[in-house]
Amino acid sequence: MNWTYPKITALAPNSLVLEKAMNLSSPRRWASIGSDGGMLWGECKSSGDRHYHTAANLADESFRCDCQSRYHPCRHILALLLCFVKKNHQITLAEAPPHWVQQLLKTPPGRLLTAEERARNEAERSRRFGQRLALMEQGARELEEWLQDLIRHGLSAIDEQPAAFWDGFAARMVDAKLGGVARRIRNFKALAGREEGFELLLEEMSELYLLAQSFKQLESLPEGLQEEVLSQMGVNRKREEILAFTGISDTWLVVGQAEGESEEDNLSYRRTWFLGETSSRMALLLDFSWGRQGYDMQWAVGSSIEGELVFYPGAFPLRALFRNHRFSNRPFMGKSGYATISDFARAYAQALAANPWLQAFPCLLAEATPVMDKEQVWLVDSAGNKIPVSSEGPARWNLLAVSGGRRLTAFGEWDGKTLNLLSAIMGERVMALQGRPQEPGKTDIGLFGS
Repeated sequence: MNWTYPKITALAPNSLVLEKAMNLSSPRRWASIGSDGGMLWGECKSSGDRHYHTAANLADESFRCDCQSRYHPCRHILALLLCFVKKNHQITLAEAPPHWVQQLLKTPPGRLLTAEERARNEAERSRRFGQRLALMEQGARELEEWLQDLIRHGLSAIDEQPAAFWDGFAARMVDAKLGGVARRIRNFKALAGREEGFELLLEEMSELYLLAQSFKQLESLPEGLQEEVLSQMGVNRKREEILAFTGISDTWLVVGQAEGESEEDNLSYRRTWFLGETSSRMALLLDFSWGRQGYDMQWAVGSSIEGELVFYPGAFPLRALFRNHRFSNRPFMGKSGYATISDFARAYAQALAANPWLQAFPCLLAEATPVMDKEQVWLVDSAGNKIPVSSEGPARWNLLAVSGGRRLTAFGEWDGKTLNLLSAIMGERVMALQGRPQEPGKTDIGLFGS
């Protein structure tokens, strides 16, 4: 058979898939490899317990794999072919292939990219990453080993670690171009000092370990999840790239806003949530300000904006940018929120299934009654179900004062444990519960349809 290394590498859809394939082309990465002279098959061992079944018809150059990769040929197929040309004397000869080989080869193939498409994809990847990807992969491996070492030594030893321990590893993640990971590692020292520190640290470590594992299988993930992994790692798309995508034109209500500061970076940030009138989409705009520069735009809670929002790609897109906008004076006639906490819980579960790194999920809860039980404030729906409100900041006290024991619509960010309240809606008025007080009667009015 006329199979050579250049021929196999030419089939690779991009350099990342080829690099992964080369790492898998060692016989130790395979549970078995066999051939009957015309067929080639193998079972590739994944990082978990699963084996990926791969088959190739060497005569007509057709390949199949059950890994469901969006690329064809995938890394497992290329690795199997590389094993064939490198170590074919170690391949077990058989009279006939196993039954699963014939079944696998009957499945519909993924579309083989043309040479032009491969070149375009490779140029786009090179443009976006350059040499960064190799550094990121090394950093992801180092992150995985570091997390495993922390678990082996036990969480009780974390309290004894000085701040330099966390800062030092965070600096290594920065060197590996994993800025998103570095920010979370720097926060470890603050988590360790909290009352429920062990629980919070274990959650963060688990999410980072899942992130490292996902990055190892990046090219086999759906496109939206690939974008999410890269974003979590610290790869940021430029504004111009986002604005080139198709947007959603609607009237958007500024339904909530939160601000914060990072003393370490002398950076202020603002999270502004928008609700689409027709689309019912939730959108998040992130604004940053260094030093005392202030923000370019002011989004007042309760104001309506007509414009086109373009969403960042991801597994569950929330973050967006305005392509164009203008403030509107007409009444906002959008939906008034989840009817029950059960409805909200189902929506959150679906979002979390799509994006396991979801950190803040918007919750607009209609017809909820604020109730205080000892030191804890709850929102109770018409069915008697309740959701806890965050005890940090003055928002819970503002909510109790605004409601006066009456039902209202509340909006906040759900982090999986508590609701960080941002605003309350009573009748036609949207009232911010956090941030600087607004001038009454100017921008805190919004109208909802029935």
